[in-house]
Amino acid sequence: MPPEGTMPLELDPTWKTGIEWKLEMLMAFAFPQIHRLIDWAIPPVPLDTELQKVAPENERGLLTADKLFKVTLLSGEESVVYVHIEIQGQRDGAFESRMWTYNYRLCDRFGPNVISLGVLVDEDPNWRPGAYRYEFGGCLRVFQFPIFKLWDCVNPEELFEKTRNPFALMVAATQAAWRTRKDMEARGRERLRLVKYLYGKGIAKEDVRTLFRLIEWLTRLPEDLELKFREDLAGYERKEKPMTVDTLLSPYELMMREKGRQEGRQEGRQEACQNAVLDFLGARFGAVPEPVAQRVRSLTDESALRQASRLAATASGFEDFLARS
Repeated sequence: MPPEGTMPLELDPTWKTGIEWKLEMLMAFAFPQIHRLIDWAIPPVPLDTELQKVAPENERGLLTADKLFKVTLLSGEESVVYVHIEIQGQRDGAFESRMWTYNYRLCDRFGPNVISLGVLVDEDPNWRPGAYRYEFGGCLRVFQFPIFKLWDCVNPEELFEKTRNPFALMVAATQAAWRTRKDMEARGRERLRLVKYLYGKGIAKEDVRTLFRLIEWLTRLPEDLELKFREDLAGYERKEKPMTVDTLLSPYELMMREKGRQEGRQEGRQEACQNAVLDFLGARFGAVPEPVAQRVRSLTDESALRQASRLAATASGFEDFLARS
């Protein structure tokens, strides 16, 4: 339970969404040696359903931070490889064992061409699980896997300036979220500073919107500070004018700005949550079908809307969202 006045971190599902959005950029940023082996002209094939099939019974339906892709190598022989990525947002003593379990189960299903990768976005810079080792009765098992550690990236903003890789700003936002977990006002200032990097960089408008949304999810703020951030961002936009603030605001923020803080407060929060769910589904999967939109609009209970918000970040598609909401 986070301290009163703070906001819980949504690291694992947000990073999972970023990887779904730009797998190639993640690999170039975090695992460049593997990135260079893959033929990116052939689109990767997501295999989340297959990943569910190999999950232990007690984890099925809970793979909120795992991804599996089928990719093609530049070399001709043994050209198909399965890339399993696990995002870990907190220290876990069972992490190495879990990586081993998924790797051997995936190898049993697809053959030996399986690469398992760990993306560690937790708070502890010294926690570096990169190998599973077990020995008993003269039998030795050793499994090593590459990891990307959040805190190894020292100047992510500078790296973004050089590469325009969105994961540099995701790293910066995650680091800021950890540093400010007990100071929401500082978090708001950090978010504004990071968002300013999006202005005038020649990034496609849709990519700007998606990256803005991911930064926002990584640096969640209480309502009063969320509104202050909008005011500060609007003031910055009036000076810079590289894009309108409406380009960045979701229906949630637009509605809150128009209604104000006093009028229709309860109804406004409900509609805000619904719009936030639809906005995040749209960022992940494209245009939201009408049946999905109707389902979200029918949710009025606060707990149901919180569940829908989690599903928007973890569902494998619109059908999965409908089935589980």
